[in-house]
Amino acid sequence: MWIKKFFSARTHQTKVELFISDTAALISGVVQGSGIGLLMFLLYINELAIILDRCDNKVKLFADDVKLCLQIVNDVHVVQLQQAVDALDAWAKEWQLSISVNKCCVLYLAKSCMILASASMA
Repeated sequence: MWIKKFFSARTHQTKVELFISDTAALISGVVQGSGIGLLMFLLYINELAIILDRCDNKVKLFADDVKLCLQIVNDVHVVQLQQAVDALDAWAKEWQLSISVNKCCVLYLAKSCMILASASMA
């Protein structure tokens, strides 16, 4: 019950010098700087790791960055990578996060086409 209350009815204001913004309701996210925030973030992001792992890609997560790594040898691998990207997009939409497209990139390594796709959440 305490955790539910901790994350319910949260608001935010921004202060710049003497000016304070209007109060805005927070509908998602983890409280930064709190003692329990890190654990809650790990529980929150753990589902994404499991979902992406099912797509047979190597997955690396750090804070709001997601990296997918897959060696592309045939069309099956292309489909696997696309499934992982689609799963990431669906998860982000479900949890009201956006993918920062301007921070996304694809890195091609060698002729065998090892692909490292990177995305950041906003």
